Order: sequence, then C-alpha cells, then structure tokens
Amino acid sequence: MATLDLFPAPSQPPSLHSPSRLPGAGIASTKALLDVLKDNHEKWHIFFNDMRFHNHVSHHVLAIWALGANKDLIQAAYKYDIPIQKPAIKPPGVINELNFNDHLGVEEYYIAYVDFFKAKIAEEGVSQVLETYVFARSANIIDGAPQNKQPLMLARLFDGAAHPMIHVGYGLEFGLPGMVVEGLAQAAVHEARDAPFYPASLFDSESVSALNGLASKLDTHLVLDGPKPKKEVHLFDIMARILKDDRFKDPPADMQEFFTETKKANSSAIVEYANQWTLNLEEPGDVHRKIEQLQWMNTLIYGVSGFNAPEKEFFADFFLMHLVTSSLFLPSIVAYLTPASQKLFLRGYLTISLAFWVSRRPRSFNLDNIAKFFSADLVMPKQPSLTFESPTWALVPGTATANQWFPIIQDAILHQDDHLCKIQRAFMHFAERYGTRESGLEDFAGTELAGANVIDGSLFIRAAGLTAKAMGRVISENDGLGWDR
Repeated sequence: MATLDLFPAPSQPPSLHSPSRLPGAGIASTKALLDVLKDNHEKWHIFFNDMRFHNHVSHHVLAIWALGANKDLIQAAYKYDIPIQKPAIKPPGVINELNFNDHLGVEEYYIAYVDFFKAKIAEEGVSQVLETYVFARSANIIDGAPQNKQPLMLARLFDGAAHPMIHVGYGLEFGLPGMVVEGLAQAAVHEARDAPFYPASLFDSESVSALNGLASKLDTHLVLDGPKPKKEVHLFDIMARILKDDRFKDPPADMQEFFTETKKANSSAIVEYANQWTLNLEEPGDVHRKIEQLQWMNTLIYGVSGFNAPEKEFFADFFLMHLVTSSLFLPSIVAYLTPASQKLFLRGYLTISLAFWVSRRPRSFNLDNIAKFFSADLVMPKQPSLTFESPTWALVPGTATANQWFPIIQDAILHQDDHLCKIQRAFMHFAERYGTRESGLEDFAGTELAGANVIDGSLFIRAAGLTAKAMGRVISENDGLGWDR
C-alpha cells in the first residue's frame, strides 16, 4: 500500500483564483506550523466538547501562517487553543467499504474514518475520493432506504456552518492531505441535520441540467433565427426575490434554534430559490464567475446586515461570518472536481448560504442600508500595534498608515480569536480580486436587487474595518471575543 505524507510543507494553491500568501513564512515558522498540525492530528478530537463544537487549531495556525506569522505567534496560537481541546477517542471498531454507512454521524468513529480516508487517498488520490465518497449519488442516496439510513455525505460536508467543507478546503488550498483526511472524517461523523436542503432530486437534476445546457449551447449554433436566450439569473436576483417573499417575512420565534426553525418552515422554499440560479459551466471561466457571485453575495449579506444595527454601530454576526470564511475556499475545492460535481457543490453551497441568511432575518438585510453602507465615511480603527509618528520624509505629512490593510491584518494575526484572522484573510483576498470594481456596472445594476447599482469594490475594506473595530471592543470571557450572536 502506498504511504501518504499527511503534512508536507504547504504547496502553492491549486488555482490562480485561490488566495495569495503574504511574505513572512520561513523555515522556522513553517516547521512550527507542521509541528502543530501533526500534534493536533495525533492528540485531539475533531470536536472539543459534547456539543460538537469544532476544533479550530489547524484553521487558526494555517490562516496566520498564510498572513506571515512568525514561529512564536504560531506556537502561541496553539498554546492558547489547547486548554479547551478534547483528547482523541479510540474508535469502537474499524471502518471499511462494507460498513462505511453504518456509523455515519457517530463521533466515536472519527479516528476510524480518518484511517479509512487516509488509506483511500493514498490509493486513489484526492479527486477520486471526493467523487466517490461525497459527490456520487451512491454517497448520498440509497433508493428504497429509510431517511435515517441515507448516507447524505454532501449534506454532512455542509453541516455545522460548513466546517467540514472549510477543513477540506484548507487541505486542498495548502496541499495538505492530512487536512483533507480530517475534513472528510469530520463530515462522516457529522449528523445529516441539513438533509432537507439536499433532496434526492438534486443528484439527478444536475446531470439533466448539464445535458440541457449542452443542448442549449448547440441550439445557439444551429438555429439562426430562434428566440433569444433567457437572461441568466444572478444571485442578486435571487436575493431580491427572497426579500419580497412573505414566507420569509417572520423571523424565527426562538433565536437559539433559528436555523432549525428555518429548516422546518422553509427548506423547500430555499431549495426552490437555489434551483433558480443559472449554473451552466460550459464556457471557460464560467465556474469562477459563479464563485465570484457567491463571494460578493456572502460578503454583502454579512456587511450590510450588520451595518447600523439598532444597538451598536456594527453587528458582527458570528453565523453570517462563516458565509464569508467558507467562500474563500471555493476556488481551491472546485479545482479538484469534475464539472458535474462542481455544479453539485456550488448549488449545495448556495443553498446553505441562503438558509443561514434567511434564518438570521432579525439581523438581516435592509435595502436602505446598501446605499448607507457605501456612502458612509467609515474611519478605519487605529490599531496600537501599528501606531507611530509620521516621519519627516513622508510623501504626505501626518500619514501614519500608508495602507488601510496593514493594521487590519496585523491585528488579525495577533488577535486571540481564530475566526478574525480567517475572515480578514478572506476580505483581503476579495479586495485583491475585486477591490477596483466601480459602481453602476451592468452585471450588478441590471439585476433585480434594489441598490445594486451602488455596490463597488470598497465593500471588502469597509466590512474588514467594521469587523476589526467590533473585535477590538472591550470584552470579557463570556462575550465570545467580540462576535455577536
């Protein structure tokens, strides 16, 4: 059997659309990173408590390493995260192809699933394992089996605010098979609580839509005088339609169970809207144009939803934050998938994104806030870590910070909270890709979303600055390190 190096030195990202890395990583910091990843893999469980909260050790150290953290910071981050971790659990038995479905959702089998995926990836490679054990119809639907016996691996990948997907995404972005193994094993022991968002029809409809897309493409070449092709449905169109839909008018009664209530009341409606998205991936670059829509949408949801909250300047929503951090990994994941699986993955991801958005309606979108958000003079917070006197030779006297991103990223690296470095890394990447976009361009302005004509590339620095300011608030141990819930 082939051996698998779980944690080699990180490789270059698999796609030009994946995030770039800031200089700073060197021999010592990379060794510290790999030491932490290996120690975490051997010692700790994937959940750190009985409520199935996720072990974020690897997410934390990889994010700050990519932002240029030195050895001492990487070691300090691990030391900070260790006290809450839960020791690894010896599994009751082994997992093989015959009993793979029998123990799905059972966290005591996590290490057994790790061993299974380790062997499979060593034998077949990452892409084939993803196709076979996540995206194949047989990995999700067993015809004739009761609901509680369905494998539903795609639903498990997106469960828990998409944490298994994020974990796999880190592995694919950084070329770390151990992270892919852990992420797939984490998906396997997640409950399939979001199954209503992934009906059996999804695994048939994407193959059918692929054929229809091909037929439509042929028609455009063969029919000289046929009807004009339908306008593509943009994600902003879908947002506008949801905002007008009375089914989503009333917020969940119990904000402790907001997602469960939304799922019970409106899962079919959310799937209906997700299926409206035009997702033909026949032309070169189509998949990344669709990813761009997702990244804009999720950042807009997080930023505008939190802006001008009644009780504070910015409501840094802990749950909507995960829409931003997870969207960072879309390019790295689709790079390993077939076109059919890319469609399944992106539509599934859209579904869970819409579900989280509508479930947070009390803190949610206000169309008037779009214009306010983009017209506001958002002063970036002053971070003491980069405060200094402007030198006499400065081109602009009195300018202490030459780039607004410098203090934001500096504090993201230094901050104890592991989510802050992840969301600021995402915002920085999106600003790199989309930050020069002007308002009023037709692809946004021509959608059904009122106010989309004012959206421009400042979205990402605005959201990053508001987040930095929110996370710099005076906090206590019980405040969740600044995030709002």
